[in-house]
Amino acid sequence: MRDTLLIIKKDLLTEFRKKESLVSMVFFGFLLLVILNIALGIGRELDGEVAAGILWVSIIFSAVLGLGRVFSQEKENRCIDGLLLSPVESEQIYTAKTAVNFIFMVIAEAVIIPIFFVFYGDRFARHLPMLIVVVLFVNLGFSTVGTLFSAITAGTRRNEVLLPLLLFPVITPLIALAVKVTGSVFEEIPYQEYSSWLYIIVAFGFIFSGVGYLLFEYIIKEG
Repeated sequence: MRDTLLIIKKDLLTEFRKKESLVSMVFFGFLLLVILNIALGIGRELDGEVAAGILWVSIIFSAVLGLGRVFSQEKENRCIDGLLLSPVESEQIYTAKTAVNFIFMVIAEAVIIPIFFVFYGDRFARHLPMLIVVVLFVNLGFSTVGTLFSAITAGTRRNEVLLPLLLFPVITPLIALAVKVTGSVFEEIPYQEYSSWLYIIVAFGFIFSGVGYLLFEYIIKEG
């Protein structure tokens, strides 16, 4: 646990000094919200599912930008070799990198979601507590899968191109469920009617956490 926390601390300190990933994630998310707001008509009132789709497009596309940096930093100057030669277990590295991706997403969303409320109507802000619950569970699923594919593509020449190509087919069901549940929250549909979708999101996160935990050792050593 101590080694995992040290890796998380190291990655966060590196990011807070350079601010490469977080700035690009927030700016890209903001840019998408602006473009979609102009395209749909400024001030136009949207139904819940359309608004949810816009929110998740901004969050997911901005999060993909941050994924690539987590392992590319380690691959530079073969720092990953030193990490693998250390007494730290590969499962602890996976847990730490997943946690870092999760934290990056939460920080970016803390900026993107308020901007979304400003552009698309503060009526959606009434559902913020439930929205936070949905966002955190989707973050779990996204960061577990994203960290795994980020490790697979980090050693390739075109990892920026390859990562989205491999990642999106796997996370498309998660995105669809996130839009469905968030749209239901915005439309004030009773919890019982969309709870099963939320449970699948939770299961997605835990299943891929286990898959990543088991496979990461082989992936990172072959990378």
